[in-house]
Amino acid sequence: MFSGTPVDYQDAVLANDGFWPDLNLKDFQEQRKITADMDAGTVAQALLTAAGEVNTDLVSVAQRHQTNGHATASAVPGVSLDGKNLLSAQYQKAVFARAKADLMGEFATIGRRESHPGQEGDDTRKGLLAEAAIVIRTMKGLKRATVKMV
Repeated sequence: MFSGTPVDYQDAVLANDGFWPDLNLKDFQEQRKITADMDAGTVAQALLTAAGEVNTDLVSVAQRHQTNGHATASAVPGVSLDGKNLLSAQYQKAVFARAKADLMGEFATIGRRESHPGQEGDDTRKGLLAEAAIVIRTMKGLKRATVKMV
């Protein structure tokens, strides 16, 4: 039940590589409904690891935009909302989905099944990984799925 007490999230900045935008741990916790009683270090590690993995997956995307004269993801033209462009929003979505997938096993260990039913399930984890993969494919200019002959 809602207690009226504000949730105390970690307001810490993940400094990125210069091309991709910095991310905020508080934004991740709020947007992906990460419970505040989950270990702070575990949440931070999941976000840091996910950002590193996504950055590796998107090396060719960053290089392509830099070759086209865009020093940062936020400088790439396109639709935007409240100062955030599409490429930066896609990046954040992919990282946040992958980081939450990494935390799925933690939900069961903090004794919150009653208030977060299903959050520790394998289907939820697979769905989050699929969400990240689809966004990354889109950023690379690929369709949702492709078939190659072997």
